[in-house]
Amino acid sequence: MNPKAVSHVALLCLSLPAAAAFSTHRKIFADASASSRRSITKCQASSNDENNNDNNNNDNNNNEPAAAQTDQDKSGTNNPLRLAVLKLGLTELKWTSPLNYEKRAGVYSCANCGTVLFDSKGKYDSGSGWPSFWKTADADRVAYKKEWDGRMECTCKKCKGHLGHAFPDGPRRIDLSEELLEAVPADDLNTSDPKNVYTRLPRYCVNGASLKFQER
Repeated sequence: MNPKAVSHVALLCLSLPAAAAFSTHRKIFADASASSRRSITKCQASSNDENNNDNNNNDNNNNEPAAAQTDQDKSGTNNPLRLAVLKLGLTELKWTSPLNYEKRAGVYSCANCGTVLFDSKGKYDSGSGWPSFWKTADADRVAYKKEWDGRMECTCKKCKGHLGHAFPDGPRRIDLSEELLEAVPADDLNTSDPKNVYTRLPRYCVNGASLKFQER
């Protein structure tokens, strides 16, 4: 046989397995690519479904507890200063509360639970630098506790939030009308003698941060 023909036959024999292997590898690669595309598509679809579910859950969370959110807005506070006063008993700096200068008619409610604690009819300028009242708005609104240093702490009777302190140096009875004196709740701190017009009513020295004002 011609040597060149033998060489061509040998090269052909060697090329056939390589061509077959290349074809097999190309088919495997094509199958793998198709499988990867299918996996990516499934992952994207799953991700979209999860996002849709999250959005639906968020919508449900926003819609379902609307009333609860409204109640929270009315009854709670996230203000750091208010929380420090109401929960930790912090005393705000004097002359810093806008309520110290409030002159309008209205009510002063607990900034935590919303209970009406004081009324503008019982507010007066004590010169102390804090909102001051000589009476509470009604019975069972304020609780009292004597502290280690002798001061009388006053708190919201409903939620126990710290308000401030009550002192026996409020306005004199003679400086108030009989009508106003008759409106003093029976459980207010007793610091004066009703028979002595020169004795003084209590001074509720209250942190403005513990109160919310609502104009009447």
